[in-house]
Amino acid sequence: MKMKSYALLLSLLGLILLGGSGCVIHDDDYYDPTPQPTGYLNVFNEEFSTDNRGWTFDDPADSAYAFVTGGLYKFVDYSYTGGTHEAVVTTSANFNRDFLIQTRMKSNYAMALIFGASNSSYGYSFFIDEAGYFAVYKEGYHPDVILDWQRSSAINSGFNDVEIEQVNDYWYGYINGVKVFQTPARVLSGSKTGFMVLANTTGYADYLTVKW
Repeated sequence: MKMKSYALLLSLLGLILLGGSGCVIHDDDYYDPTPQPTGYLNVFNEEFSTDNRGWTFDDPADSAYAFVTGGLYKFVDYSYTGGTHEAVVTTSANFNRDFLIQTRMKSNYAMALIFGASNSSYGYSFFIDEAGYFAVYKEGYHPDVILDWQRSSAINSGFNDVEIEQVNDYWYGYINGVKVFQTPARVLSGSKTGFMVLANTTGYADYLTVKW
């Protein structure tokens, strides 16, 4: 009789455990592994694996040129005649709202991330140089200084991660994850985004991502 009672107890315990595990599986059925939204609805991404967006250009008179090679964008500018060269493409981004632009770049002098350019405007530049300084300009034949050159310990030799983000009415600049500036946002006339180097610079970009 004791053996039967013990067997019955084990059976009831097994049913309880099965019922508990069944509830856990039921809960898993409703688990949503989709990452939560980041706040940006659209993404433009360039990995420089091919040049299907027209990044390549050549200005022999000024010894300036750029092209896609080996997953990188190479930009060389000796500016013998003092010309201004920007390499930008249309991203279709809406810069009238919050946005985030990210890239990874290096140079042997000074290279900039260009954003907000259009057919009638050179846009704005976020420069970093190999000596550990950064600056922000409104670009043109006579650039306007937004933030003059200043040193940041966040800048490494070689490649640096560079970001410009608009949140509400401010621009925030980041280098290697460190916020290096905050300034009131300006009106941007276009969605063209890309790069610029100062004279006598060879620069490289690893990728370009725009979110808005």
